[in-house]
Amino acid sequence: MDYVVGSLKKWWWGGDPDAINEISGMSLRDIYHVQQSWKRIQKNSNENGFLMFFRLFEAAPETKSFFKTITNLQSKEEMKANVIFRAHIINIMSSLNNSIINLNIPEVVAVWMEKLGDVHKTRKVEKKHFLVFKDVLVNILQNDFKFSEDTLASWGKYVNFVYNHMLPRLAS
Repeated sequence: MDYVVGSLKKWWWGGDPDAINEISGMSLRDIYHVQQSWKRIQKNSNENGFLMFFRLFEAAPETKSFFKTITNLQSKEEMKANVIFRAHIINIMSSLNNSIINLNIPEVVAVWMEKLGDVHKTRKVEKKHFLVFKDVLVNILQNDFKFSEDTLASWGKYVNFVYNHMLPRLAS
């Protein structure tokens, strides 16, 4: 009986749902949690993108200076009205979406994250800024979306995976 259940589980998941991929550090179950919960975030992608950045600016006000077009803007409405900043939000959310929907091919996601690290290095973004962003993201997932502990743990693995490939490319 255990053999049948185990075989069905592997068939259903496309492999052992709890086996850890050596590139991503994620299991098929983790990928499922992240991809399914991402659908909720995607329903209001632009607003959730703004939420992440506004919370980042509150947590680390110096990060606003990375966006020259909004540095002198004070209100959230002014920032939302800025076309260049809106385009950046869409780009960020699209990048997150691409990495999340392609978690089943982690070697590709790893290359994207390395390139993303290179881009941020040219803009003098430091590891500490991404660590603050991680804290902001976890707070939003936990308190605004109220994701389960299992889903939050899977998101932690996702962030660790992308940061392991992005952060080494940055300046200190």
